[in-house]
Amino acid sequence: MLLVPSDPFMASWERKRQPDDVPTPVAVAVSDYCRRAGAPAPPRAVRDALSTLLAADDFRVRAVTDAEPPVRPLGPFAVVDLARGTPPDTAGLRERSGYYALVEELLTLQDAQAVASPSPAASARLAAGAAASRPSESPSPAPATPTPEPGNRSRTGKPAPQGSSVAERIAPRRRAAQSAAEPRGRFTQVEAERSPLEALEGPAGRTTLETLLAQHGHRPALLRALAQGYSGRRGSDPSAAELDALLTEHGLIAAVEDSERSLVLDALSEQRGALGRVAWALGLRGQELEGLISRLGLGTEVDRLRERFRREALNPASWTARLDLLGRRKYLEDLGIERDFDERLRADLLRELKAAGGGEAAHPGLARRLGAPPTLVGRALERLGLLPEASTSLP
Repeated sequence: MLLVPSDPFMASWERKRQPDDVPTPVAVAVSDYCRRAGAPAPPRAVRDALSTLLAADDFRVRAVTDAEPPVRPLGPFAVVDLARGTPPDTAGLRERSGYYALVEELLTLQDAQAVASPSPAASARLAAGAAASRPSESPSPAPATPTPEPGNRSRTGKPAPQGSSVAERIAPRRRAAQSAAEPRGRFTQVEAERSPLEALEGPAGRTTLETLLAQHGHRPALLRALAQGYSGRRGSDPSAAELDALLTEHGLIAAVEDSERSLVLDALSEQRGALGRVAWALGLRGQELEGLISRLGLGTEVDRLRERFRREALNPASWTARLDLLGRRKYLEDLGIERDFDERLRADLLRELKAAGGGEAAHPGLARRLGAPPTLVGRALERLGLLPEASTSLP
């Protein structure tokens, strides 16, 4: 299927909002769902896909990500399709056939055209300015280029000299060395040489560091930003030790560490102890987050918080919250309590089934007894092997 901007079907894949406006919890849920569906995607691709939905449709996305993937693989654009009501088999077929890859390319093309194509009013102003500044000259005719004879042409396209032998004409010719193409145009970008990190030791360097810290929030991201324009010793990228020494010289290290502690602990509380989601929310890799926690001396505090969320996950406040956690496998794996959680939940559900009288007749009333949605109860019974083969869902 050819995807073109004029296709009415493709209108649904136009951006409805900016990718950066997508709520982080929704993007994290989609990223985790794609990983479970066998198609992990980078954060930018997740936000690009969700930008084709209105904010009012985010609850539909959460309804998809709270369940287990019905087919594999499913990427972020497939999740959007499922949220719109597309059958899972169709979404899986589109994922395998490369349909969503073409949709992503179309979005990129639309963005490039929006940047490259000025508005009609701006184009008229540019044309008028160019006409006014151009000197009135009559165009001179281009000099005529002699056309070589068809039968007397060498492999390089130049006319062969008169009187040359056949051997000379067919002999291999060495290509002339070509100089590097010079940049043209006033907007041409040329890679600049990196300055040494010592250039930031003066008063102006402190201002630069404060600005970058306010923008990036923590030292790992600051190091990546500095590597774009500054070099460390021996011309390599700046190291963490060099950055700490520079921040200490400017008297910024204490404030930076306090800010990083707040970032890590706040993110850990927001993500309820899941270190994987903390790293994703802060834009860090897993090893970078572990190194940052170690440098800040937060190991004990992080373990204490994670232990609190482990206890809360094993003893939730309601059956609804408990059954909902069963579908969040990655979260339970991150906390290291997946097996304990399943064993406790299986034992408690068996006890409730016996109290309800046992047998298939007890299943429809179990949801009412627990005060939980029937879909969550049915999913738990099926996943834990407590649902008889004759009954696959609850009414």
